[in-house]
Amino acid sequence: MSWKTGRKRGFKTRRTRRYVGGSTRVQGPVVSCPPPQCQANESCMNPVEQGESFCKVHNGAGSVRQIKGPTSGFEPTYNPNVYNRDKAVQHSHNCFAYAMGVYDKKKVEECRKNNDCKFHVPGKTKGHAEFSGQMGKTCSDVLSRTMADVPSGYVTNFETVCNPNYSKVAIVVDEINDLHYYRQDKDGMWSHKPGGRPVTNKDAYGAKIYRPDRASRCYPRETPEDSGLHYDSFCSYMCVPRTLPIVVAGGGSRLHGPEDARSRLHGPEDARSRRTVKRRTKLQRRRRK
Repeated sequence: MSWKTGRKRGFKTRRTRRYVGGSTRVQGPVVSCPPPQCQANESCMNPVEQGESFCKVHNGAGSVRQIKGPTSGFEPTYNPNVYNRDKAVQHSHNCFAYAMGVYDKKKVEECRKNNDCKFHVPGKTKGHAEFSGQMGKTCSDVLSRTMADVPSGYVTNFETVCNPNYSKVAIVVDEINDLHYYRQDKDGMWSHKPGGRPVTNKDAYGAKIYRPDRASRCYPRETPEDSGLHYDSFCSYMCVPRTLPIVVAGGGSRLHGPEDARSRLHGPEDARSRRTVKRRTKLQRRRRK
C-alpha cells in the first residue's frame, strides 16, 4: 500500500485500485474522505484539532476522554525497527503478518536473494484462494479467513479485556480494493504496517491511534505515491493468541504502490552498501594473509 499521512482531508480525488492478490490496477470512482473523528469515544461528533487524535473538548488536561483501551498484559511491544530496519523484511511482511506477530525468515531470504517479495495471505493455509483482481474484500470473508488461520481467536469489542495469553487486533476493509489489520501494543496504543511500507503508529490523518474504529482510515490519491484506499468498513476487534505459534502462508502482491520492489530493494543506496561489504571482506582477507 502506498500511504501518506499528516495531510488535511475532506476533498475529492480520483483513486487507483490495487488488489492484494495481484498487481491489477483499475481506475475507480471519486473518493471523498470524511473529516477525522475524535477518538475519545463512539458518540463524540466534535471536529478534531489539527494533527491530533481528539477534539478540543477531549484534548485538554483533566478531560473525560478514554485515553487508551484496556490491555491483557500479553500485548507485543511497539518496536518498528524489527520490520523497518531491513528492507527485505519490510517488503516481505504486510499488515496481516505484523498484526499476528509473524516473522518469516524464509520469506525474508526469498525477498533478499530472488526479489520474490510476496505477502502473507489470510486463510491460505486452510484452503482459501488468493484474492483476485475481480473479487472484493468483505468483512465476512476476511473474518472467515482470519479465523481459519487463528482458530483459537475470537471476536470481541474495544472495552473488553482479552483472556490471558491473548491480545487484540482490529480488521478493516475497503470492500472494493483491500483489507487491513491493526494490532494493540503493550502501551495500549495501536500500530499497523501498510503493505510493504514501514510500521507506524499513526493513522491516515497523521494522528496517534487510540482506537482503530475511530481513527482516520482514508488515503486519497493526491500524488502518484498515494494508494487511494478508503477502509470505510470496520469489521471487528479480535483477540488472538500471543503464546501460541500462528502459521500463515504467502502469496499476493509484492508491494502496494507505484514503486517496483526491484528498484527499491536494489537501488543506489543498497548498491553502495554491497560495495562497502565487499571492500571490508577483501581487507579482512588481506589481514589474515
